[in-house]
Amino acid sequence: MMLAFREALTALLPAPEDTLRLHLQQMTAQDWAPLADLFAARLPEFDAVVALPGAETLGEQVAQMRGVPLLHAGTRALSGPQGASAVQGEALLLTPQLGSGDAELAALQQARDQGLNVTVLGTAVERTSLGGRQRLTQLGVTVRAALQLADTPEGLNLERRTPDRWLTSA
Repeated sequence: MMLAFREALTALLPAPEDTLRLHLQQMTAQDWAPLADLFAARLPEFDAVVALPGAETLGEQVAQMRGVPLLHAGTRALSGPQGASAVQGEALLLTPQLGSGDAELAALQQARDQGLNVTVLGTAVERTSLGGRQRLTQLGVTVRAALQLADTPEGLNLERRTPDRWLTSA
């Protein structure tokens, strides 16, 4: 199933940034399911899922599979179902596309303000040329990307320099 997810995105390549963003915005719950399965099965334990805008459906699926609350990163604070604000411990942060890391760093701070420690960030697509991974790993956050893309003169294309191999490890 993960292969279908990757093939759907790589079929767009090389692509301008807007094409990728539009594709991610139009993904259905069924489209997100393989990635949710992967994250629920392969990521370390966590007590809550924090979803950035665009990753809400993915967040719902992962939270349900793991039996943990889902919180939504907002403009000022995290929001979620009643009682979810009392959740503390480790958190998984989900984003549809990791670029510079600005939105992810803001959500990380919101989580910390609420007593959550974000240890892992899961993303459908990582734009390796934009430096988000470096900014987050300096803060102790492990980044797990389903697909890594590099900016090239032709548009976005598969990362070939030093791709993250966590998907192929046992």
